[in-house]
Amino acid sequence: MERIVQQLQGASLIGAEKSKDEMLAKIRSLGRNATPSDARKAKFEAIPGDIRSVLTHNYRIYYLIEEERVVVLDVILDAEVHSVTSE
Repeated sequence: MERIVQQLQGASLIGAEKSKDEMLAKIRSLGRNATPSDARKAKFEAIPGDIRSVLTHNYRIYYLIEEERVVVLDVILDAEVHSVTSE
């Protein structure tokens, strides 16, 4: 997350803070509802379990749903969204 915010700060300090706040809000909301309507089921053959992803501010958050918690696995730039906004 720190790496993402530092990268965004190069373009805009305010935009970086807004993006960080949106991503953290989305991650916190997953603790209350791990299967929001905008979540996608992800398939990783090497990792067992219920892995999903949600999109927030051009970044996809991958997370694992466990019995009593949600584990954030990774946050990456969404290639589909990035390619559409770059054109």
